[in-house]
Amino acid sequence: MDETTATRKTMDPRDRAIHALAAERHDVAAEAYTTAARAILAGHGPAGLGAYEAVERSRAGWALAAFATAAVCHRIAGAETRADAPVAEGIVVAGELRDHVLETPVERAVCNEFVGDLRAVIDDGERAEAAYDRAVRAYDSLDLDAPAAETGRPFLQAGTELCTHLSRPDDLSWDDLHGGGGPDALTRRVAVKRSRMQALARARVSNGKLHAPRGSTEYRTGRFICPACGSDDVNYVANTTLCLRCSTPTEPN
Repeated sequence: MDETTATRKTMDPRDRAIHALAAERHDVAAEAYTTAARAILAGHGPAGLGAYEAVERSRAGWALAAFATAAVCHRIAGAETRADAPVAEGIVVAGELRDHVLETPVERAVCNEFVGDLRAVIDDGERAEAAYDRAVRAYDSLDLDAPAAETGRPFLQAGTELCTHLSRPDDLSWDDLHGGGGPDALTRRVAVKRSRMQALARARVSNGKLHAPRGSTEYRTGRFICPACGSDDVNYVANTTLCLRCSTPTEPN
């Protein structure tokens, strides 16, 4: 086994997925994102907490987001039918979390939103609409002092970052999803996803590319020049440096 292969095998699966995106190996990225989702559920993700731990402030949303991202990668790789598998897995997990595991009402409500996202990324628009409707009803039933503050929960952050990742390179922001953070922040979030998520996935498939997610960014560095597009804006993510504009691996001058 050469050093590169050994490093890849010991790398966190999400990092491995991002490296595969940078190499435009969407088939490899799909499998790595699926592995990342299962690792998170088993407690082997960055937080070290599984699906049945910290149920009052769950980290399992990152797994649901990874299943959805895997599906998009399969579609880009031309494996439309295979994209159904991580979606089906994610929907089952979301249902179990909602009905039997999570203790916080807002996180249980988000499970419906995740089902909508999972349906939307495989172009299952009608059932995505139904899931988003359930999410809105669940949010409307909650008595929250500050709905926007709930988006700081890791479970909700995962859903936010799924949407912003799929929006790249246009880069939807938290404000785009939640507005000014008023009392309608959560229902607005669903409305934006309802109108955009399916189209975002279609755009990535049509373009044949999913960009790497944003990590830490730096603009006009002067130290890094992308060999593909010439930009010197960079994205530090997954222990590597990528072009912020096109996700090409970039070395310092």
